[in-house]
Amino acid sequence: MRRLAGMKTFTVAACAAGALLTAAPAHAQRPDQTAFRALYQELVEIDSSAATGSCTRAVNAMATRLRAAGFGEGDVRVIVPEGAPEDGNMVAVLRGSNRRAPAVLLLAHIDVVNARREDWERDPFTLVEENGFFYGRGTADDKAMAAVFTALMVRLRRENFRPRRDIKLALTCGEETSNRVNGVDYLLKNHRDLMQAGFAINEGAGGTLSADGKPVALEVQAGEKIHQVMALEVTNPGGHSSRPRPDNAITQLSAGLGRLATHRFPVELTAVTRTFFERMAPIVGGDMGAAMTALSANPADEAAASRVAQDPSFNAVMRTTCVVTQVEGGHAPNALPQSAKATLSCRVLQGHTAEEVQAELQRAVADPAIKVEIVRRREGSVAPQLTRQIMAPVERAAARMWPGVPIIPTMTPGATDGRFLNTAGIPTYGMSGMFSVPGEVNAHGLNEKIRVRSLYEGRDFLDSIVREYARAR
Repeated sequence: MRRLAGMKTFTVAACAAGALLTAAPAHAQRPDQTAFRALYQELVEIDSSAATGSCTRAVNAMATRLRAAGFGEGDVRVIVPEGAPEDGNMVAVLRGSNRRAPAVLLLAHIDVVNARREDWERDPFTLVEENGFFYGRGTADDKAMAAVFTALMVRLRRENFRPRRDIKLALTCGEETSNRVNGVDYLLKNHRDLMQAGFAINEGAGGTLSADGKPVALEVQAGEKIHQVMALEVTNPGGHSSRPRPDNAITQLSAGLGRLATHRFPVELTAVTRTFFERMAPIVGGDMGAAMTALSANPADEAAASRVAQDPSFNAVMRTTCVVTQVEGGHAPNALPQSAKATLSCRVLQGHTAEEVQAELQRAVADPAIKVEIVRRREGSVAPQLTRQIMAPVERAAARMWPGVPIIPTMTPGATDGRFLNTAGIPTYGMSGMFSVPGEVNAHGLNEKIRVRSLYEGRDFLDSIVREYARAR
């Protein structure tokens, strides 16, 4: 990533707008919020699920809005993969004054997880505002950011805003399910010039609210694990079940899985995860907080690591993990098993290869009869660095909107489309400025929702940082 210098502070008008939003009651709407809400509603109410919907319809609707705002045909491209007519993507660009400056890429996926009306309390594809929340499939994941970015591009074009560097918007399909064409992967392979950028802003982190709704941490994601699928398999000549053998394939595999269950990959803290534990410790408090402080100071502290690892979420960001997700074995009830197989889902820290994990698993099962195979390999990537050029605009916006709230860098143990961009050499950061109480959004689940106030605040936050990045030298 090329370094950005000479950051400018955001306009006084935008600053005042952010302050106004923070002070306003949750139900209040500024005129610009009303226009944004209409766009958001249109996007949420277009079913873009794999089972019953269309990404192509959704991106065409957003392309229509951009063209109506003054974007030329050459600056808005709807790209539909051959053989996948409903898996469309859209890329738009607001041209900067310096064509040599690397672009800022705004990325959001517009496909959503399937949702059946009979399972939901409300129609999942009707935007419902109720008790301070927006309900609907995709209200949070990820049509919140898709709508914010699209509305921002519309507003910038109508303002005749001239950035120093190009601002690109990519609305993509296929992030949620493996049975669709992944838009980011497809665009990088077939239209790399449209996606090329100095860095990208993506989903992956928001903000944490206390149980009583007070902001306690603003998160910025840098890095994510790589999902590698492994298999453990034992094969055997088998035979009649009336003549048992000591080398039974199922029992051999079971014994190996037992040894694997007690195995722990080594603790490896990156600059991001070390800072995460350091800054989260006073928020968590108690014995766990003390252990987090000790671990951040000394990752080799085994007692601290053991205590922190008792929380599955914390354990997931401090080491590579492999967990059994499927088991199959045998071929008949009256025959000795000729094979037994276990599938493992491995979430691998960036910087490690699938082969390294394979070798570690072979050592852990401690039986040469158990073959460890790489079933599905994904390319590795390097975690992007949280440089001052990235963090300074975030810090300035956060100080205006949420004074005193700490900024916590995070690494997600899951995966986003950022994995494709990072692998392609485009550093990708997760940041939305949208706060929630842990667990309340229920993305992918029933009655998905986002706080109305959080959506509008996230919109102002992203508006602020994108403008500042776009003006930077």
